[in-house]
Amino acid sequence: MSLKMPSRLVPFILFFVALIVALPAGVSAAAIELTSSLKASLDKTAASADAKKGARLRELYAELGTQLKADKDAAAKVKALQYRNEEAVILVRKQIREIDAAKVSRSAADVQQAKTRYKPLFDGYTALNKQLSLAKSLKSKTLSSALSLQAQVMKLSVQAAREDIKKKEAAHKAVKTAASGKIKAARDSLAAIDSLKVQIRAQRSSLSATRNGLSPVWSNFKYALKKNDAGSAGNALASLVASFKSIVAQQSKIYALETKISDTISATRARYL
Repeated sequence: MSLKMPSRLVPFILFFVALIVALPAGVSAAAIELTSSLKASLDKTAASADAKKGARLRELYAELGTQLKADKDAAAKVKALQYRNEEAVILVRKQIREIDAAKVSRSAADVQQAKTRYKPLFDGYTALNKQLSLAKSLKSKTLSSALSLQAQVMKLSVQAAREDIKKKEAAHKAVKTAASGKIKAARDSLAAIDSLKVQIRAQRSSLSATRNGLSPVWSNFKYALKKNDAGSAGNALASLVASFKSIVAQQSKIYALETKISDTISATRARYL
């Protein structure tokens, strides 16, 4: 027995499903933001603690602000370079496909033009040989002799024409082979970025894992401030500062890898394009 859903409920259900799908993956995670109210709470906790703990709390809070800015700047720097690299790779791949394309096209045109130019000669030679065969079948010695002489003279021109076409076809093949070799070499050179991208994905995975661990520590920090617990707040801050230093270091590694990608693209362009 199947249950039928009232049709009037369908639009509402679809709306809520769409709403849930549209929510960002980290929507429930607390954002790490140093607000004025948070600073006031920290100052209050620091003031209620002994001088050493209070000073440590303020120093760590300032350091966290420095690391947050460093993270933001590093992320923007990485994103900008990654975007430039993606654009550059698209352009270089297009240019690689077009290596010596004009030469290949010209050599192909030379072959076709030669065949077109010599077609009347070949057709005439074929027709002449047919006439010669017919004259021989009719046992007309005079006509056969005249046509045979013409065929021998024309044969030299036909052989020269065929040789010319053959040379042009060989030249076309050589140009195509050379172009294919250059294209392969350029693609092999550019393929070096694949391993760099694998390394970047590994770094981003590590970076993501580090970021995912920040939320509970941040919550502990804010909870400690509410309780005026300078010691716990300081420990949480120290953990956050260490995590963000690690994040900034990971961002630097990603930037270094993106720089290698940029260098690979430039080297490929300089050598092959």
